[in-house]
Amino acid sequence: MSAYYYFFKMRILTTLAYRFEVFTAVASNAVMLLATVFLWKAAYRGIGSVEEVSQHQMIVYAILSVVMGAVLSVSVQDEMYYRVREGNIATDFIKPVHLLGMFLAEDLGNTVSALVNRAVPLILLSSVLFTPPLPASFAALLLFIPSLMLSFLLLWLMGAIVGMIAFWVLELGNLGIVKDAIVRILSGSMIPIWFFPDWMGTVSAFLPFQYMYQTPLSIYIGVISYSQAGIALVVQAVWIAVLALIAYAVWQRAKRVTLIQGG
Repeated sequence: MSAYYYFFKMRILTTLAYRFEVFTAVASNAVMLLATVFLWKAAYRGIGSVEEVSQHQMIVYAILSVVMGAVLSVSVQDEMYYRVREGNIATDFIKPVHLLGMFLAEDLGNTVSALVNRAVPLILLSSVLFTPPLPASFAALLLFIPSLMLSFLLLWLMGAIVGMIAFWVLELGNLGIVKDAIVRILSGSMIPIWFFPDWMGTVSAFLPFQYMYQTPLSIYIGVISYSQAGIALVVQAVWIAVLALIAYAVWQRAKRVTLIQGG
């Protein structure tokens, strides 16, 4: 366990060392924040509520969505791809740690670091320019926190499964970009699923994507009841179990067919 804590700690220290990268990340997320909030303000102009969601709730939803996107930036997909492509995965396999555990510890370090150097500036900026992104209630906040943690695991497992494809194709191409685009659209991070046609909402209910962003955000702004939030947490946990089983099966097969391209 101390080895994983070492990877976790080193990733935090590494991200803090690259201050310019932190500043540019905050700046880009700030632009995204401004664009998103102004977009929803324009969409709600002259309208009290849409789908029983008020303008204030939608603005808080948009702010938190940008903050979540800045914090939940998992890198396991790219890390795995580059290690396979450059041949470093060969030495990784002889390390006395489980590689997936190492990648998870590093991404947890990224997330913890981002909570401080990305989430806090964005929340302060939105509080000054728009409105403090406060939860609907204290109970909503308590339900939001575990849902956010489960969202991180869902995003991480999805990234890990896509990253493992590199063991077979060695060149992911735009597959990662396509995956990220699908996640952003179907997760409700850009536009909540309830604004899409009914058939899309029905299909989306059987996919894991909306449980990555929309579920925790809906809990936070109070769009769904506490009982519905409890059910959503269970569904998130079920999807994590499903994706974890898939990731485990793919990882076992990937280890058997590893082809090192050389670095």
